[in-house]
Amino acid sequence: MASELGKISIYLAKEGKTFADVIDEAKLPNESDSFKIRDFEVDGYPVRFFCKHATTVKPENPPWLDFVNDKMNEDDRKIYFDSYSKRPSGLLLINIEARVLAASFGIGGGTLLRKFQFLDDFGIKAAMNMCGNKELRQTKSSTHAITTQNIDRQLSKPSDSFSFGLNEAEFLQYISAHLPDNSKVTLQGKDTLTLKIIGDEKLSWDKLIEYGKIFIEEYGSDKYKELFPNYPNLQNIEKEKSEELDLKLVEKIIDEEYDRIHLSIPEFIADDEFSFSYTNYNKKENKIYSHIDVSQLKTNNVLDFNALTPDDTKKKYIYAYSHEQDQILGYKKWELYRCMVAEIECEGEYFVLSNGVWRKVDDEFYKLITNFVDDVIEEEDISEQFKNICIADLERSQNREEVFNKRYCEMNGNAILFDQAKLRIGQGSKDKEFCDFFEYKGNDPAWIIHVKKHGGADAINYLFSQARFYCEFFLGDEVFLKEIRDHISNSGNGNTDAVLQYVKEDQSEVIGKDYSVKMWLLFDNKKPAPKKADLPLMAKYDLKLTYERLRNVLKYNDIKLSMVPVEVINFTISKKKSGDK
Repeated sequence: MASELGKISIYLAKEGKTFADVIDEAKLPNESDSFKIRDFEVDGYPVRFFCKHATTVKPENPPWLDFVNDKMNEDDRKIYFDSYSKRPSGLLLINIEARVLAASFGIGGGTLLRKFQFLDDFGIKAAMNMCGNKELRQTKSSTHAITTQNIDRQLSKPSDSFSFGLNEAEFLQYISAHLPDNSKVTLQGKDTLTLKIIGDEKLSWDKLIEYGKIFIEEYGSDKYKELFPNYPNLQNIEKEKSEELDLKLVEKIIDEEYDRIHLSIPEFIADDEFSFSYTNYNKKENKIYSHIDVSQLKTNNVLDFNALTPDDTKKKYIYAYSHEQDQILGYKKWELYRCMVAEIECEGEYFVLSNGVWRKVDDEFYKLITNFVDDVIEEEDISEQFKNICIADLERSQNREEVFNKRYCEMNGNAILFDQAKLRIGQGSKDKEFCDFFEYKGNDPAWIIHVKKHGGADAINYLFSQARFYCEFFLGDEVFLKEIRDHISNSGNGNTDAVLQYVKEDQSEVIGKDYSVKMWLLFDNKKPAPKKADLPLMAKYDLKLTYERLRNVLKYNDIKLSMVPVEVINFTISKKKSGDK
């Protein structure tokens, strides 16, 4: 009887790649008794198989055995065993119609692969297209709000995506689902596509080739766009294209075309705790900057613009400077290239650089987002008296939003400061804010105002996600509502009684239409006012999600975006390493 498989996980190489392209020659040993290579064909399709027989020895005791041995006073009573395992691992390559599929077996089967030659969205796209959204078993997703949440869902029986409760703010990362016409076959999709078959009919060579053809074809389909709108429409590109875009990026930096280039630390860190440096010298002085800006690369000689190459941006680092410790943190650093957020149009296609990776934006996705922001999102001006407020904190040598928020509330008796309030949502910790300030003028609607400095995509996304997060709990969490009312009572504002009459005590009477949500981006008044059209694409996407959630679902009165000019001081100080004066 022919041997069959019940489970296999498959990678798909990028177009035009060969067996030689996807194997790391440096890791490839010579054939021996413990390593074999076999080439053959299945129905005319070339196959190459690598198999290694390895013995793994671990002379150290496991921690639990060391724990017990601690109580053995004599050495000859202590227990020691050499733990080892001896097993084969394999790597299977199949060339189906000029596309290379790879499947690894055993613990070390995939170590020979050059992973960058494979598509990291193959599994999930093929699974979404083949399975649809009706017979889902598991999903993994992440949502980017005040904190990033990684969400795993599993239901007791296969169900549609509605039953899984996926919302529009989640990015889908993995699915497990049955094939619509065969409940004995399950596909699990992420970077790889895992095929699992139960019952008597397992996977034969003929079926493997047949499935391989289907997988390649289904990966190229666009069905997933309607079935799973939660999946981001950003596509992988070839290494050669990334290198071409890197050259275009350097050209724009040299020409100081910064309209679609920003610097942003590729993780959210608190502005009030850190400043930044482009150096970490032992003896020479290091320049400390209150904030990072792409213009500093030339004006402060961070890079040599006379001979700038893409590699220069990958060799340079940005370091965090801790105000509390008064020193540069050598371990907290980011490659300058990974801190670049850029958008480039090239030959009619749109590409975004984020966290060191270029991706092509799906044409329909790009059009949908830009049209929504252009046509639906409304910008409004704020009163002249609140423009050009200096936001410098001289003691900390930083420009801080809290300075603006506090000054605004001092100038406006209708505004109640919530910035840095310590409020509770549900049974969580007391570390929430609700908004930066709340303004009520005695008539509908009251204003819920969120403020952030204009800068990198992370900070802008944080503003939009913050508004979405807090405004949702304001309408639905009794603990949060009580905390908000208590904060208003203790604010010392002369308008407290009127505000408390407006912000009802009964949760059922707090409804969205009584409130407007304002999102304010503070920008340096020495620079041109930023425009909503120039926001980074993923910030636009987050803005779209925020608007749709607050306006269409939670029924807030309106949602407005404002660009607010403020006076910014470019603090620069000099420090030696380890806080030396």
